[in-house]
Amino acid sequence: MNWIINSLSVMNQPEPQTAVMSNFTINDTQGGLTGSVTYSVNLLPADSKNFTPYADITQAQAIQWTQDALGAERVANMEAEVQKQIDAQKIPTPQPAPLPWVPAEEVAPVAPPAPDMSAPSA
Repeated sequence: MNWIINSLSVMNQPEPQTAVMSNFTINDTQGGLTGSVTYSVNLLPADSKNFTPYADITQAQAIQWTQDALGAERVANMEAEVQKQIDAQKIPTPQPAPLPWVPAEEVAPVAPPAPDMSAPSA
């Protein structure tokens, strides 16, 4: 599963530009089939003893903070939702077919366009 942080929302407390909310997407591709979900979550309060300035936050940190705020069960449920989307695409879906007792509509042949007689010929 791929985790992508789309945006972080900040407040100026307890420190300037403290990340307080994460908007994220989880997606995956398997055999050409894709699934994706997008959510937002309030992050856990910043650790003032181990504060990371906004400009120094890495995507890996933001993903970890997002997953920590969600908790293991919600992370597993969200990833399962993506997997269900992929699995649903693997199920063949019925396709409409013409009824064998109804004659197919015949398509009338298209006549070629008539020559343009308004233009002088050379």
